[in-house]
Amino acid sequence: MRKYSYKTLHVTRYTLHDNKGFTLIEVLIVVLVVLSILSIAITSGRNFNDSVNLENTAKGINSKIKLAKSRSVSALNGTNHSIRFEADRVTVFEGSTFNVSASTNEVFIFSDNIEIDIPTGLFGGDDLIFDRLVGSTSNTGNIDIKVISDSSKTKQIIVNSDGQTSLNSFQTSAESIITNARHVHFYLNWNIKDATTLSLEWVDPDNLDSHIVTEDINIATYLNSDQSVFDWTGSVTVDSVDQKMRIHSWLAGTFTVLCIIRDQTEEEKLFIYTDSGMTKKDIAVYENVGGVINVWADTHGGTMDVQ
Repeated sequence: MRKYSYKTLHVTRYTLHDNKGFTLIEVLIVVLVVLSILSIAITSGRNFNDSVNLENTAKGINSKIKLAKSRSVSALNGTNHSIRFEADRVTVFEGSTFNVSASTNEVFIFSDNIEIDIPTGLFGGDDLIFDRLVGSTSNTGNIDIKVISDSSKTKQIIVNSDGQTSLNSFQTSAESIITNARHVHFYLNWNIKDATTLSLEWVDPDNLDSHIVTEDINIATYLNSDQSVFDWTGSVTVDSVDQKMRIHSWLAGTFTVLCIIRDQTEEEKLFIYTDSGMTKKDIAVYENVGGVINVWADTHGGTMDVQ
């Protein structure tokens, strides 16, 4: 009889040690960190969107104002054109009387979270009315554009009696340089009427002590009756070439906004400044660099923007 050998089966017992899980406090800390990161990301995204919407709205309003003025100058459809302002929109309309149901109305609705604030009495009501064939207006003043949820984010459009606008949102620092600018606004923190002479001084760029020609403009001669607007247009011969320019200004509060328009760009360097007999205030510098005209605000030129 065959014998069977039985081997003893030894089973090794392993003791399993349970790993500890996250405690409730650790879970809460992780959740709080994630929520904080998400909150920062959402806030940053909202702030960025608000800034973009504010700038786009300001540009859109400015564009509609320029459109209404242009149509008034050309007397499109035989009439002048105007702008109706409301908290969340502007409307370009024909004539001087707003008709909400007119088929020719062009409405520009603002981005979300953006509104305008027009001080009581500005424009003589809610409308900016341009004069036919001339484009001027008696409805001057400032239009404040703001983010509803953050009153610190604002833009401002200034409308003068010529129907021209200045959009302060495009300002650059005094140290910034604008390239190939034909139409520049300088936001001065002083009033040009306090000066006696506005001077245009062309110099040799290789020798700044070599004055080619200087045009001195008597400021009082070109101020209007209440000294709020300065307007000069002229042609100055520089190295046998006529350089046409227009320089005009208007008040933004008690300070001057100075507008400089150049018809041509030449190689000579141009300094623009005022002189009161005792005080000289440097405003702007134009310079040709490699065939490109650069312009920047000088010591007393404040901030500037391109139109």
